[in-house]
Amino acid sequence: MKVEPMAKSLYGFFAALFLIAGASVLLLGSGLLPAAIRTLIMDIANDDLNAIHLVQELGSMLVFAGLISIWFIRHYEQSRFFHWSMTTFWALFALAHWFVAGGPFHAARGAAINTIPFVLFLIVGLLRKSQEGNQST
Repeated sequence: MKVEPMAKSLYGFFAALFLIAGASVLLLGSGLLPAAIRTLIMDIANDDLNAIHLVQELGSMLVFAGLISIWFIRHYEQSRFFHWSMTTFWALFALAHWFVAGGPFHAARGAAINTIPFVLFLIVGLLRKSQEGNQST
């Protein structure tokens, strides 16, 4: 089983997700977004303009993450550190949803869903490590 196509597909999926989400939030005040998407974003932020500002800052980071993901699809041979960095990011992201600030352990569907990207990156990373180890012998 070749891991490279799986890893590139994983990077491509998250690149598209990051770029769509990031661009949507950054276009919030432009009038270019459909009303339903604008309403969804405003609902998520509870119509709080300070929260919207933070979400827009997150959007700029998502655009960057999407672009760097695309770069590593094209430069897969250099992507090992990127892959494990993204795995760590997703682990921390999941952890933040399992242990909500100021509260106890939070076992819920949302926390489990937020763990899926970590599990995917971990599995692909371990398969990649195994495959690369077999090739060097």
